[in-house]
Amino acid sequence: MMRRQPALLSFLALATALSAPAGFAQGNQGAETWKLGDALNAPDWLEITGSVRPRYETLANTLVAGRTGGDELLSVQTLLKAELNTGPIIAGVEFLDSRRFGGNAGGGAPGEIDTLEPAQFYLAWRPKDFLQEGASLDLTLGRFTMDIGSRRLIARANYRSVLQSFDGARAIWTSKDDLKATAFYTHPTSRLPSDAPSALDNEVTLNDSLDNVSLGGFNIEAPLPFSLVGELYLFDFSEDDASDNATRNRDLSTLGARLRMAPAKSKFDFDLEYAGQTGSVRATTSPADTIDLDHDADMLHAQIGYTFDAPWSPRLALQYDQASGDRSSADQSSQRFDTLFGDRAFEFGPTSIYGVIARTNLIGPGVRFEVKPHAASDALLSIRRLQLDSDTDSLANSGVRDATGASGDYVGTQVEVRYRRWLIPDSLRLSMGGAAVIRGDFLESAPNATSEGDTLFGYTDLTWTF
Repeated sequence: MMRRQPALLSFLALATALSAPAGFAQGNQGAETWKLGDALNAPDWLEITGSVRPRYETLANTLVAGRTGGDELLSVQTLLKAELNTGPIIAGVEFLDSRRFGGNAGGGAPGEIDTLEPAQFYLAWRPKDFLQEGASLDLTLGRFTMDIGSRRLIARANYRSVLQSFDGARAIWTSKDDLKATAFYTHPTSRLPSDAPSALDNEVTLNDSLDNVSLGGFNIEAPLPFSLVGELYLFDFSEDDASDNATRNRDLSTLGARLRMAPAKSKFDFDLEYAGQTGSVRATTSPADTIDLDHDADMLHAQIGYTFDAPWSPRLALQYDQASGDRSSADQSSQRFDTLFGDRAFEFGPTSIYGVIARTNLIGPGVRFEVKPHAASDALLSIRRLQLDSDTDSLANSGVRDATGASGDYVGTQVEVRYRRWLIPDSLRLSMGGAAVIRGDFLESAPNATSEGDTLFGYTDLTWTF
């Protein structure tokens, strides 16, 4: 049942975030930060935390097929989490409220709205010294969010305002030597209401668990000699049509491996990950489409960086990302890599109403430069060439495509900047940034490309964590 809900909670949260409580007056001078649990005098066995994040985004010259002009979005994300700890047994609940307060009705705005939703509701068993002295287990049942491995395929989004939840079971075992094994079987949830007008009106409908869709798998992370860390994972995703949920009948197995070395001063670091994906998928969600296409796709991420022992701790990194695209829409096969439930903002720039790059049909070499002026702030500059892996497939989720391949594969160049600063340590953080896409031949000449200038995007947000 849908009903309109007053936005008073989020309006109050926005006002509170923009005018910190009196206890914050000297937060950046060493005073204790204000915490909700302390203010409520919560007992030791009850932890209450949350955050409020108002954000304004603006986009000029969209490159999405069939649209023109720009977009803007003023939104507020509110999170409130309570966890009851009785020893090895823990019960938790987290509410998400993500609302639109202004901006355009088109573009990606509807996908950023999820009002008054229990994003997590779980029961966990977390014994110590499980199977081994110094080892720990986290067995969670119910509804929860997940960060798995590199977060490129399964993640709790950081930039997006909505969270992907999963209903099911997850077990994480960690040894005293940092060997970590994760196994899970879940049903992803579907964000409701699914129609754009209802979402834009901030209507409240509880999200559904998709019984006809399942995601399971494992990830093993192990420390190796020379400060290396290795990972191996297998994810199985399956979906079938239901009366209220038409799907592409995807049946995908994703097998991958990762090897990395963490950044450190005066040292090189690297991150290398490869995943192959096999199975079957249909071209559309139409019930009349009964042809299963053989699916064979892959993705690669490679990065090498160096952190200088100098003021501001500058780090320079070279990056390369590749994800396969579909070679032909006329054959009985599919090569377009499926990103499952991964995050991309940490690597490819902001999502929300921007979200130009996705880990599919992409060849993207780039350079990344990061600095930390002091402990409370950091800044980023990233430049990346955008190229199609298959010149007959579409660009990310834009719908821009030249089925003949005559428009070439050079999409353009993306430039991203970001600055973040803790105004009050661990409590109030300002973030601002932007991105631009300088259009290449493909965006200039593809049959359904927008005939506009270079795409420009900017945002600013303020996060109060309590």
